[in-house]
Amino acid sequence: MRQVLFFRDPGFAKCPNCQSVNSLHRSRARSAKEKLIQVTKLYKMYRCKGCGWRGALATIILTKKMLKLLFMYIVIALVSGVIIREILKRFLAA
Repeated sequence: MRQVLFFRDPGFAKCPNCQSVNSLHRSRARSAKEKLIQVTKLYKMYRCKGCGWRGALATIILTKKMLKLLFMYIVIALVSGVIIREILKRFLAA
């Protein structure tokens, strides 16, 4: 089975500011906004050792397959809702 959702460690990515590789390390959240970002678990705070850039980077990568699967689940949920609504209409009308 192929993996649909990929978790990554942005610490090995390029710095968004200076483009240096492998210079990012985790940073503590300092403000309420940063703490709120970290609570979601989708983003983590990082700091660049080279240029001092500090910010949040995503820890999850969405693939095309994941987006297709998500779209399929939404369509199934909508179709199921319409079918259930029609069944309830007929059941309650009788």
